[in-house]
Amino acid sequence: MIYTAIYQGPQGQLTYERYNGHISRKDAWLSAAKLGGMNDGCLIALVPGDHPVYFYENFVKDNAAKELSEVQQHDLYEIPRDTSEGQL
Repeated sequence: MIYTAIYQGPQGQLTYERYNGHISRKDAWLSAAKLGGMNDGCLIALVPGDHPVYFYENFVKDNAAKELSEVQQHDLYEIPRDTSEGQL
């Protein structure tokens, strides 16, 4: 089965590659994760099929705009907390 595997590198850079894997999604995920780990990549998504993937830098060509962008500096794993009603 063909998948598009999306990886995040040690400095946060995102990459993707075509991956030939198992039909079983669980086996495909584990195999693709091991493959990415050999190249210091962390598997963040595995999409069935061969797809082009576009990242932020594909659309913003001006380096100054990249440096100033709040979108680029956003932590994907940050979970904001709503403490307005006593929730944590």
